Amino acid sequence: MTNLRLIPVLVLAASALLVLKLLGLAVDGGTSVTAGVSVAMAQQAADTAAAPADAASDNQTPAADTPAADAPADTAAADPAAVPPLPGGDAPAAPGGLELGGSIAERKVLESLSDRRRELDNREKQFELRQQLMKDTEERLQQKADEIAAIEERIRTLNQEQEKKREDELKDLVLMYESMKAKDAARIFDRLDLDILVRVAKQMKPRKMADIMGRMTPEASERLTVALVTGRKPKEEAVPVVAPDLPKIMGN
Repeated sequence: MTNLRLIPVLVLAASALLVLKLLGLAVDGGTSVTAGVSVAMAQQAADTAAAPADAASDNQTPAADTPAADAPADTAAADPAAVPPLPGGDAPAAPGGLELGGSIAERKVLESLSDRRRELDNREKQFELRQQLMKDTEERLQQKADEIAAIEERIRTLNQEQEKKREDELKDLVLMYESMKAKDAARIFDRLDLDILVRVAKQMKPRKMADIMGRMTPEASERLTVALVTGRKPKEEAVPVVAPDLPKIMGN
């Protein structure tokens, strides 16, 4: 009679287990925790049903009941392997658990390296910016230097043109005085500025200049002679400086 009661219990437990497995396969997302609880409940029901069967088998030895009692147990034992995995559980884990952050020391080292990398990148950007600023400054300075050099060249060219113009005017003036009579030129030379007179006299022919100086006043002729020899006016001649006598030290 006990064997007849155990068979429906075993069939009910196997049916419940099969239903749970079918539900797990249908949803394909059941958690391993729910499957584990269901398997444990089925295993407990099978063990509870198998306990009276073992007690009855001591008095009676039915050969046909033993396979029926072992089959649900084997099925329940094999159930944990058939439980579907957790969602996303098929992703491979990183070696050493570094994907999840690793140890605290490893995370600190990685954070320190990351900070150092950012600092180096910032320094590199600042260095490149300074290099660009220096390059722009050098270009501006070179441009200013070129402009100054161009201005100096224009000034030099203008000075040369003016000097050439003065030389041409002086040559024309010399030709004019050489074409004049000596006495007329002498009257003009007597009143002419000494600097201009020296420049004109140096450009004139010596014979013609000697004739003109012979007709000039003695004072003007003397001033011109001194200026031609020394290259300066008589007033500009150096006057020797006489040091005053040092005071004598009276002995005691």
